[in-house]
Amino acid sequence: MNKELKYNLIIGALLVLIGETWDISIDMIFDSSNKRWGNFSAGGFLLFFTFNIAYFSVYVLNYRVFAPRFLRLDKIPQFILAFFTMVLCFASVRFFLEEVLAQYYFGIHNYNLDRPNIVAIYLTDSAGYSLRPILFSSMVYLFFRYAEKTKLLHELKVQHQEAQMAMLQSQIGPHFLFNTLNGFYSDLYDKNPEAANGILKLSQLLRYVTYEVKEDFMPLEKELKFLKDYLYFYKKRYENHFYVDLQINGEVGKQKVPSLILIHFVENVCKHGVIDDETKPARIQIDINNDCLKIATQNSINSSEKYMDKGIGTENIKSRLNVLFKDNYELSYQSEDQQFRTYLKMPL
Repeated sequence: MNKELKYNLIIGALLVLIGETWDISIDMIFDSSNKRWGNFSAGGFLLFFTFNIAYFSVYVLNYRVFAPRFLRLDKIPQFILAFFTMVLCFASVRFFLEEVLAQYYFGIHNYNLDRPNIVAIYLTDSAGYSLRPILFSSMVYLFFRYAEKTKLLHELKVQHQEAQMAMLQSQIGPHFLFNTLNGFYSDLYDKNPEAANGILKLSQLLRYVTYEVKEDFMPLEKELKFLKDYLYFYKKRYENHFYVDLQINGEVGKQKVPSLILIHFVENVCKHGVIDDETKPARIQIDINNDCLKIATQNSINSSEKYMDKGIGTENIKSRLNVLFKDNYELSYQSEDQQFRTYLKMPL
């Protein structure tokens, strides 16, 4: 039994024992003409259960269906409509249990069915009675969502810091390093523009992971530039023997993606896959849609690598995605026929 369900059961029991349904229940079970604790009423005992069934039906309906969808500032009109739906539900459940089933099986009912306004009576009563389970279930729902969000934000902060540390663990004295690189760039700008351009890219790459990546989400444009600069240095290293095909499909605008997530897949390809064999080219494909981004990679497996144990933290990536998107993402790693494939689909 999960923690949230356990606490809801405890709250439900308290509502029956000492809460909002207690006064109503006592009046039903005992004959109030004998100072409340007089003659026991079997019919009242039955109505006690029918009332609480309706009460907690609305509690569960709101907690599980309406609150998750409409209990937000931008959904107030929908939640008001949901409130009236729950009042109708409360009245319908009570009417069916008390005036149909109880009457049919036990010859007991709550109100006189001959009264012409019986439906109005049930609706009027239900408007007041259902307000309580709706209020309590809404408060409990908001409390758990607040606690959940606080926990997730803390976990996200920790995961983000770990991702940054993983990228920065080999860097010493970044200010000194950037100043040195800038000096090399100035010296080589006129003499060797190609080398100067490489130094500039290296400086931008290091500066991005050192200073710019401070948020959980970064502009997609910057993350893609970071990937291209990363691949640039591998291409320089392997010269004419670098066979990694990067394809980016779709329009890059103002979208944002989790920082330093995409580099995980590109790094795994370059560091642990075969990238210098023309007959076994590696592929990285990024598809950008209106509401999601997909990245898929495929490469031959380097026989000297234990592939799944490598990279900047597969478990770290999974943890961050869980915190950011819960179940609203797809992630897979597949190793088959000496080919390693990865796939990620996440919202933008």
